[in-house]
Amino acid sequence: MTAAAAQMFTVIGLALDVDCTELLIAAVLPGPVADQIELLATSEADFTRWAEEFDAPDPDAAVALAYEHCRRWDDEV
Repeated sequence: MTAAAAQMFTVIGLALDVDCTELLIAAVLPGPVADQIELLATSEADFTRWAEEFDAPDPDAAVALAYEHCRRWDDEV
């Protein structure tokens, strides 16, 4: 069995600023389109909207990388 080739996905989400333990995924788009996404300001003071690009074999793997990215971000803060 061969591994699927990685491609770029843009994951758009909402992260809880208090401790970065909660991440809500809003969308996964094919391609590197994070620069084209205009994130609206959130009405929630404790959340940050974000778009990040990940190389992954499929959208589910891109989401898993987004959760991992959020955990690393929490360790750095």
